Amino acid sequence: MEIKISNTAILIFCLMISFSSCKGSDKNESIHQETDNEIMEFPGDTVAAASDIIPFPKNVEIILPMAYRKDDTGYPVTVEGKEWYEIYKNNKNGKWMVAKADLNVRYDNDPCSGLDVMIINSKHKDAVLFFTPFEGLSENQFTVLEDKPLIPGNSVIFKMNDKEYSLSASGTDDEGNILSADKLPEDSEGNIYFDAKNFKLFFSSDDAKSYPIAEVDEIYDSNPKMIWAGDLNADGLPDMILDLSQDYESRHLYFFLSDQNDSEKPLKKIGDGLVVFDC
Repeated sequence: MEIKISNTAILIFCLMISFSSCKGSDKNESIHQETDNEIMEFPGDTVAAASDIIPFPKNVEIILPMAYRKDDTGYPVTVEGKEWYEIYKNNKNGKWMVAKADLNVRYDNDPCSGLDVMIINSKHKDAVLFFTPFEGLSENQFTVLEDKPLIPGNSVIFKMNDKEYSLSASGTDDEGNILSADKLPEDSEGNIYFDAKNFKLFFSSDDAKSYPIAEVDEIYDSNPKMIWAGDLNADGLPDMILDLSQDYESRHLYFFLSDQNDSEKPLKKIGDGLVVFDC
């Protein structure tokens, strides 16, 4: 039996195939474009998230703007020839600043002790601390708190970016009794100088349980304090400089930075510097 196919039927058949092929091509192109959109949209966020993870800095050096005795703590080594930054309080506007430091280093004799000294300072007389730069350092820091005493039995509580933080001190007397702030007298200027053993500082926040950040075996006639607290590394978490001097004839500063990758212990000591100046 012979089957006859008209030219009209052939034309309709070809048009159907062409339409189907075009429709399938449009579908594939649509899927490809959607995939391209996903690649454009999400990897940028992923890279940004990865770049936000800044490792906690290591090997950051600090020095104090003071006279170091060669026979006591020894001279700081490799001071000259390094890049240093400083944090200081501007005496004109009262604001805390961070800037590159132009260190002035000279050698002299201490008339009080008769010992040779290495004197380190800068053009900013109110400089508190010199430190080598670290990843994440921002010169546009902001200050949240300053000059707060750290008294056993008391807590320094402050808020930063809608989170509450607390710095609490504890200590005992010679007999092992726990010290209480209400039993420590103030001097004429409102400062509290006290003796303490087993002096400890604890840090806590909304996200982190209380944990110790510093310990001093014995404090004699001293007044530990928070010199400055704010944000140096632009992560929205508090950084601190604390004065935990053991006695009134020494200066022992502790430098703390926040570690945004550690939710349990976000505040960590980056370094400390000790200078003795007794006669």
